[in-house]
Amino acid sequence: MRLWLSLSQPAARSLRRGRCFAPLLLLVSCGGAAQSAGGARAPASPNAHGAALGSSPAQPGTAPGQTPGSPTNAPLLPRLPELVLDPKQPLRPLPELKVENIGLHVGGGPNDAETKAPFQRAVAERFPAFLDCYRKNDDPAKGGRFGVDLHIARAGGHPRLEQPRTAMHGPEFRACVSAAFESVEFDKPKRGPTTISYALLFTLVDPP
Repeated sequence: MRLWLSLSQPAARSLRRGRCFAPLLLLVSCGGAAQSAGGARAPASPNAHGAALGSSPAQPGTAPGQTPGSPTNAPLLPRLPELVLDPKQPLRPLPELKVENIGLHVGGGPNDAETKAPFQRAVAERFPAFLDCYRKNDDPAKGGRFGVDLHIARAGGHPRLEQPRTAMHGPEFRACVSAAFESVEFDKPKRGPTTISYALLFTLVDPP
């Protein structure tokens, strides 16, 4: 926009002579400043206004510096596996495991109930250990028998294990049952050193 100034002839002559016309310069300066303040706009600073660079305003609920739809830093929990039970298949309780003595022979006799009773009571104290050994059986669904010969010294105490025999599988199971037999504490035999043949039966019983 051009600004036309109408000067009188004396003023024009003064300007041509290099004289300073202070009121006129002040008027022109003030007019130019007013035009710059009222009409012209300062360019927007890209650092002060993000909208000037084409960025969209932040939406409500969005953290500063986070764009809508960007993933958060919240940890994700793993999905648990789904368990599906067939209602047509009723749950069956586990069978009961029993262990009992099915054979005892006292070497050299007699083999009456009174003579056998001290040996039976001593071995029966290890029944919990025999049941615990059964978990190491390679085929726990069948049960089975386990027989041994036990040599008891004159003073009694722990026996010497001889000739273990069983059709049940699992080296750890056999070693566990043998160790349980060797841990039995026998009373002093009435007839001196005695060897007995003893047999256990493991049975699985279904609940009624």
